[in-house]
Amino acid sequence: MIVMLRTSVKGTKGSFYKSFLTTTLQKQQKRDIAIGTDLKVSSCTMQKARPWHMDDKSSNLAKDNAVSMETLFKGRKVALFGVPAPFTGTCTTAHYPPYKALQDKFKEKGIDEIVCYSVADPYAHYNWGKAMGNDFDKISFLADVDGEWAKENELDRDYTAASLGHRSARFSMIVEDGIVKSFNMVTEADKDAETLLGQV
Repeated sequence: MIVMLRTSVKGTKGSFYKSFLTTTLQKQQKRDIAIGTDLKVSSCTMQKARPWHMDDKSSNLAKDNAVSMETLFKGRKVALFGVPAPFTGTCTTAHYPPYKALQDKFKEKGIDEIVCYSVADPYAHYNWGKAMGNDFDKISFLADVDGEWAKENELDRDYTAASLGHRSARFSMIVEDGIVKSFNMVTEADKDAETLLGQV
């Protein structure tokens, strides 16, 4: 999590960002979502990642693209991983790719849906996935537009000094029928998918 921009900046600037992110995260209290937490009781909704629709057939309105916690989790087994921001270094080069490589393995082990979560607008989140060649039928992208869900679970982080504003921590979890079965605060992004797969 603390090397989110390392792969995209080098030299003095890279050292600055690495130092900034390390210091920031040391100051912030880390909180795990407790095993056994029922996420279905939350009134928060997430937004389906999507392109900006230019026709009259599809809606851009938030109410028409909202996904409730009950809809996402009830009666289902979900593998969800959270990334700080679309189009950033570690999220793009280290965290997402292993999930893409292992997506079929998750399904073979009974996962109904793999979700890539981020505090972002749904249009940037969609276009990031599209740029990486994501198959949205295999890995869903959901956006927490105002960070409401992240704040509710104390997973919000302040990356203002890196021009990212308030975002989410890097994490992953297995949820069955809304109940959190495993939860990880991720420090090694490239190993997270394999770790989570082993927890299914």
